[in-house]
Amino acid sequence: MTTLLFEQPWVIGLIGAILSIVSLFGWLQTGNAIAWKSSIGFAVATLILLLLNVWVVTDREVVRSFLVDAAGELQRNEYDKVLARLHPSASDSIANHAHILPTIKFSVARITKFHAIDILMNRTEPKATVRMNVFLEAESRHTAGKVPRWVSMSLEKVQGRWLITDLEHRAPQHEFMKTPSDLHWSGR
Repeated sequence: MTTLLFEQPWVIGLIGAILSIVSLFGWLQTGNAIAWKSSIGFAVATLILLLLNVWVVTDREVVRSFLVDAAGELQRNEYDKVLARLHPSASDSIANHAHILPTIKFSVARITKFHAIDILMNRTEPKATVRMNVFLEAESRHTAGKVPRWVSMSLEKVQGRWLITDLEHRAPQHEFMKTPSDLHWSGR
């Protein structure tokens, strides 16, 4: 329900508009004051819900913004800022990537599609798993290239801040070749 209320304003707007229009039409056809008041009530309720939708920022939206900002930092080669987004006890995969990061110069780093952002809130420290496609254009010493990848990333919220704990990457079409058994929680 919170996803519908706080992350999909078009659904709220559409339902509110339909209810308001139907009530307004009913008032125009019958002259019934209840229909007129209902139409105004639905319009006001829709406006309040849309304002609430804009005002509330969910963890899913924070994680999405966190990753988009990280991609921008990577593209600008701001390695210290990127490394500050890593959990201190991150996996070996993250440690290996962090070690070679300063040897790579990025010209493009962008997230092309978010497939899923799953938040697990029933723990002391909330965790998230994000599946997405990314595109990188980079050069390192004697090698340069354009690399599209599918990425699965695990994050953990520590003291109100999301940090990356694990990373897996594969061919960009991996999301479409997955079976239902592959869609399990991969958090730490």
